[in-house]
Amino acid sequence: MCLPVTPFKIEREWTHAGLKCAVVVAREASHRCGYVRVPPTHPMYGKSYDETAELDVHGGITFADMEPCVEEDGKGWWFGFDFAHCDDALYDPNPDYSTLSEETKAMLDTMACIHRDVSMQVYGKVTKRREHYWTQPEVERECESLAEQLAVVFSAA
Repeated sequence: MCLPVTPFKIEREWTHAGLKCAVVVAREASHRCGYVRVPPTHPMYGKSYDETAELDVHGGITFADMEPCVEEDGKGWWFGFDFAHCDDALYDPNPDYSTLSEETKAMLDTMACIHRDVSMQVYGKVTKRREHYWTQPEVERECESLAEQLAVVFSAA
């Protein structure tokens, strides 16, 4: 698979509705993103993310770019979306600290302090975070939904 981004980790790569899909973790202990590839013959090939209003995924399409390598059908075009929107948790609320870099541990500690300080100022107490951290299976479902939508566009052309 030839994604036009360099994520911290590719969690899963697969094919659904005839299109390549990928779920990635953007940065260490961070939010996930989903991507679906269309071939050069697809009617949405080369469209910017601003031209994808008809596609329904969480937060809308936020990425569109050509892959940097040539696959068997040519250079594909990837559409992506992320889970770093309002009410989304930007970082894993329960990371395994033993596997994290010192930089990420420090960042997570800073984020927890900011949340605590803001909660105290706004509510007078530390509140529970309400953001949703999207799991890999949830992001996979969104990828498959996008692949199905793109497959319908392809078959209708």
